Amino acid sequence: MPQPKYIQVMDFLRQEIADKPPHSPIPSEREISQRLDISRMTVRKAIEELCRQQVLYRDGNRGTFVAAAAPRASASLDKPVSERQRVLFLDSAYEPANVPHVRKAFRLDDHQRLFRMVRLILDGQQPLRVEEIYTMPEAALDKGLNELESFFQLDLCRQTGNVSWELLPALIPAKYLRLLELRQGTPVICRREEIRSRQGELILYVQTWYHPRNARLSGETFMPRSS
Repeated sequence: MPQPKYIQVMDFLRQEIADKPPHSPIPSEREISQRLDISRMTVRKAIEELCRQQVLYRDGNRGTFVAAAAPRASASLDKPVSERQRVLFLDSAYEPANVPHVRKAFRLDDHQRLFRMVRLILDGQQPLRVEEIYTMPEAALDKGLNELESFFQLDLCRQTGNVSWELLPALIPAKYLRLLELRQGTPVICRREEIRSRQGELILYVQTWYHPRNARLSGETFMPRSS
């Protein structure tokens, strides 16, 4: 099933602003419409949804801008208090065709989709890791932004659920090279993690790519805290 066009525009805009600082302007609706060959009404719907998610904000007649990155709601006991997160993607209709192991973990059929958050974790200005967090759409779509931030507090989820994980040597995906300030072909550690309820239901599937130097210097541990 193809993605709705406004979701495609949202994905395009998230990639467009991935490396831009807060309060940077985004292209105009007309420019986006011409570049993607999509109607301005569809572009407007995508922008309005990103504004609702507080990824973007409008400033009267001046235009639309990248929203400020929010600080983490709480710091882990085993992580530096200076850590901050920057949400890059928040997909309400993401088809996981390129992550079959995630689809398998959730026991999804081919037509089913997932909700995905991708965020960059920093220590001051230094990138530490990129997290991809997957869950079922019905677990996330009815939540407001503040509820979503609580829902994706991984330390809290680990403390209240059951955790299984594995560490894998990997190459950083090309789309995250600039975010982690790494060169193509750099070997990194990828952590795949399943967080389940006490009843055994899979709640969150997390993939984390660590910066090989910054993560260690900051005292980051590759091993998640579990109950």
